[in-house]
Amino acid sequence: MKKNFILLSFFLLLLAFAVTAQIPTGYYNSAIGKKQAELKTALHLIIKTANVPSYGSGTGSTWAAFAKMDIRPEDGTVWDMYSNNHVAFNGNSAASGMNIEHSFAKSWWGDGRQAAQDVQHLCPSNSTANSAKGSWPMAVVDGTISFSNGCIKVGKSSSKPGMTLDAWEPADEYKGDFARMYMYMVTCYEDYATIWTGNSVNQLDNNTYPVFEQWTVDLLLKWNKQDPVSQKEITRTNEAYKVQGNRNPYIDYPLLAEYIWGSLMAVPFTTDGNVDYPYLSSPGNGAILDFGKVVYQQNAVSTLNLKAQNLTGDLTLTITGTNAAEFSITKTTITKAEAEAGYAIPVNYSAQTVGAQTAQLTISGGGIGNTVVTLKATSSDEFLALPATNITAGGFTANWTVSAMATGYTLNVFSLVSSGTTQPKTALSESFASGVPATWTSSGYIGTTDLPGNLRLASSGNPGVVTTPAIDLSSEGNTLTVIAKQYNSDSGAKLTAKIDGTALAEWATSTANQTFTVTIPKATATSKITLSALAGSRVYLDSMIVQTQGAIQTPVSVSGFPVNLGDVLSYNVTGLHEDSTYFYTVTPIGNDVTASNRVELHTMLLDAIAGLKNNDLSWVVVPQGILIKQLQTNSRIILSDITGKRLQTIEPKDSDILIRLNKRGIYLLQVQQNEELKTIKVLY
Repeated sequence: MKKNFILLSFFLLLLAFAVTAQIPTGYYNSAIGKKQAELKTALHLIIKTANVPSYGSGTGSTWAAFAKMDIRPEDGTVWDMYSNNHVAFNGNSAASGMNIEHSFAKSWWGDGRQAAQDVQHLCPSNSTANSAKGSWPMAVVDGTISFSNGCIKVGKSSSKPGMTLDAWEPADEYKGDFARMYMYMVTCYEDYATIWTGNSVNQLDNNTYPVFEQWTVDLLLKWNKQDPVSQKEITRTNEAYKVQGNRNPYIDYPLLAEYIWGSLMAVPFTTDGNVDYPYLSSPGNGAILDFGKVVYQQNAVSTLNLKAQNLTGDLTLTITGTNAAEFSITKTTITKAEAEAGYAIPVNYSAQTVGAQTAQLTISGGGIGNTVVTLKATSSDEFLALPATNITAGGFTANWTVSAMATGYTLNVFSLVSSGTTQPKTALSESFASGVPATWTSSGYIGTTDLPGNLRLASSGNPGVVTTPAIDLSSEGNTLTVIAKQYNSDSGAKLTAKIDGTALAEWATSTANQTFTVTIPKATATSKITLSALAGSRVYLDSMIVQTQGAIQTPVSVSGFPVNLGDVLSYNVTGLHEDSTYFYTVTPIGNDVTASNRVELHTMLLDAIAGLKNNDLSWVVVPQGILIKQLQTNSRIILSDITGKRLQTIEPKDSDILIRLNKRGIYLLQVQQNEELKTIKVLY
């Protein structure tokens, strides 16, 4: 191996972190193939524009960003890299005793510029530590110490040859974090080069490259290696990207520092890594391919994307484990050429055994050693009506599973008609059979596999939080009902319910499922309910129901239904109204199985695709969801799931809009602009 390359183990660690970062496709394409100063400038052009939040407290502010970027997973407090204090967040306002700290001192360029509000380098800081740090350069404090709190030190430094500096030094666990922030700042704000001033002159020169004095280059490269990218940093730059639209490339690709200032300066940059030994960039060792819930005796196919570099030969794929017989691949040898070009491997799951199934897919050969991917699925023998398919403006295809001994099936298609009388109405009902629903949000640790059909909130080291979509709770008489129990030996683990951030109830769980009910005070038409558990106080969440007061709804069958069908598993329904909500159930004939679950669907708007004019509307799938660009004024967007169930109706105010999604699947987008309608099917 060439001496100018970093140790294999270090590189693989960095690569592993780069793979987990949510880097938009093609984001760094314009930097590929460049070196040193040219590479730094290319990165500058990619990241220089940022829609930075307002400085301070309030909605859309710095502290609102910190509330997403800087959360300690173990207790939900502010993650302060300047002290060991654990301070609670204060909504979108400053936390008690804390400041907003410019890790890269703003006095080095002067306030009133974008950099002063850039959250990629702004950090929450203990106010005392912030004051002690001042605007001194960052270096090793190896002389007299004037301040130390067990996290940062301030004092004298001999890091700059020939002189003694006043400097500050971060804790070992954050040295890499701050090194990558410093490299981000001189790259993003390369155009500030001529105005670096004040204490920065001991660290920076007034040029665009190399900009850092050599002693600083050496120090930052050292810290970048010694303290590799952490999940904290990945989360931070991902959230900052959501807030202001740019990323820290030195977190996404930590070897960038070597390409610009270090051992790889002679090598053109590539996002695939530039190494001379075999490695597998995808999948990562320990990756999981989860098929989710699959109906008994049905098949499901998922894809595993494989990419390798510098292989010495072909790759061999084998499946082992207790349930190996239920998983299969059609190709067990991937050639060197296929792997290096990138190869999509179809993996089949045949649900022949009821319950949770696991196996291990091992990738070996080609000089890479063994990479193991866990295959997971859950098979259910429950008789089910399946989601509708082929939804149009006037119909759909109803689908269902096999019911043993059934000689046929009865299909009922109906709508719900409201009367003037009110009664409790189910506004939300969730069994968590498929994990966290697509329209919900979650944070911390959420487990979905160790007790199928339940959500596990929290782990031993992290809290767990789930939040509903908006619910209309603007009337009186609403209730929340939750079924839950403690995790294993976490005796009396508490489940906390909040509405719009305000405490609603706290329940102590036991070893068996209990039903908890609480009255919900009158709230708003867009209220959200949050359920959470603390680290080490883990809870299994079985289901929840929110009931409100609403008009009585009576099922009214569509003309011609119910209809008795033969031994078939689908039926094409026609003659329905456009843009309308319908339901269907299926009842087996000839056995004692009762009616299936109720499936809801929404018919499409009248198909106007054939009359579309050529326009510049474009869309692209990004890590956060679906980005739609070049919308006309007065546009209307309807987002539905594959069943036709409407999830969102959006009337964009801008020409570009990001529709955020938090669950993989197939979505339907109906985009209406003036007299035109475009329907888009999107795989996310």
